[in-house]
Amino acid sequence: MAKTLAIQEQTFVTEAQTIRAQHLLVLEYDRQMIAAITARRAAIQATKLTERSVSDEFAGCSGNRLDELRDRAQREMAYLRAYLNDFNRALKTDPEGVFVDDEP
Repeated sequence: MAKTLAIQEQTFVTEAQTIRAQHLLVLEYDRQMIAAITARRAAIQATKLTERSVSDEFAGCSGNRLDELRDRAQREMAYLRAYLNDFNRALKTDPEGVFVDDEP
């Protein structure tokens, strides 16, 4: 379970870095990041670690290790929710015709 989560997390980080490295409009950057964050949240939810009803043993993991994974997943979901809110607000206020790498 921990290895799968680490691979998923690295995949998300790589995707975010790839999006950031593109020469694209700020609005398109916002849209792509919203999609990436939404997909990451769905992947975490699919692990069921964010559910309060996870049994004492889940996917071969139990005890303190399961609690650590569950806590980490719940914290990441909170962070992602905050980032998602930020990007959704930005999508409404970012100027059109401005690229990510434009300097003021």
